[in-house]
Amino acid sequence: MNKQETTRKQEKEVKEMKPVLIVEDEAILRESLRDWLRDEGYEVETAEEGEEALQRIGKEKFGIAILDLRLPGKDGLEVLREAKAQDPKLQGIIITAYPSAETAAEAKKIGAVDYIVKPFTPDALEKSIQAVLGPVQAEIKPEKSKVEATAVEAGAVEKPEVVEIISITKEEIPGRFEQGQTYFQGGKYKEALKEFQSILNIAPGHMGTRVWIRKTKDELAKPIVEAPEAGAAVEEAEKVKQCVWSRMGVVSYRICTRDYDCLTCEFDQMMQDKIASGETTELDEALERLKELPGPQRVCRYALKGDVSYRLCSRLFQCETCEFGQYMKNALEQKLDKLAARREALRKKEEKAKGEAS
Repeated sequence: MNKQETTRKQEKEVKEMKPVLIVEDEAILRESLRDWLRDEGYEVETAEEGEEALQRIGKEKFGIAILDLRLPGKDGLEVLREAKAQDPKLQGIIITAYPSAETAAEAKKIGAVDYIVKPFTPDALEKSIQAVLGPVQAEIKPEKSKVEATAVEAGAVEKPEVVEIISITKEEIPGRFEQGQTYFQGGKYKEALKEFQSILNIAPGHMGTRVWIRKTKDELAKPIVEAPEAGAAVEEAEKVKQCVWSRMGVVSYRICTRDYDCLTCEFDQMMQDKIASGETTELDEALERLKELPGPQRVCRYALKGDVSYRLCSRLFQCETCEFGQYMKNALEQKLDKLAARREALRKKEEKAKGEAS
């Protein structure tokens, strides 16, 4: 096969490439994966829950579906089973923060091509996608954000200026990420964008940075008269609560779903167990990076959560070996016990009131 025929074959493959469907109920993760894959040249569609995904699959041909295991309504395994009944050629990847041997076996039985445990890097996911769809040959054209596109059409904003990229090391990423968020919350969007772009320059798979870049560009693209006050920007930023493991830099990105109540979080327990057992080299590497951080940057997890105003970590985030960590854990457990007792007392009081009324 000559070079011209090879080129034609590649162009045909690109033209016939079916889009990727991401089914994920966490908006931040869904949008981050979408933006990453689009930047890599894939055509991507998204759905928030199983029924919506099945409706899309019934109307459009997808090459592969990436499904979160725990979805509202039908779970990822059930959705994949029904999707493959509609389109047997459709391939599926299950992603989950709550892995088990049973669900992994069931996914394989249904025909999932991969079962990926969160947190994962976008590169790891893309490798699984490429195994099914092949490498992308399409020209990558970054998409404008919706706010930016609308503003440009209305003639309300000028062409964005080129952002100077600061040269940083990987060890500086956590500090720069925190600084970028601080700039954003203070309404200093240009400074924030400079920090985030510098991170993305050396860590393109940092999904948290991609989320904040999109938010920052949307703010910069808004007409000046519609720009929110600094207080509104802070309020908007606080709606997105980063998991403490993400803020420590142990995982690339994760949103807190427990309002920083780590004691009730299965993901936090899983991470603590992994560190205690030493079963993964990935966590060991993350902890080694933390050891190299300057002392002032090693903030205690309870300070990151906001339980205490300020405290430096003395045990490299191995909280189970820390006396202060045990003290805080006991104090929080006592607080939870008191809340549980109070709820029980209120419940009994309401039942007694209902009995007397009847």
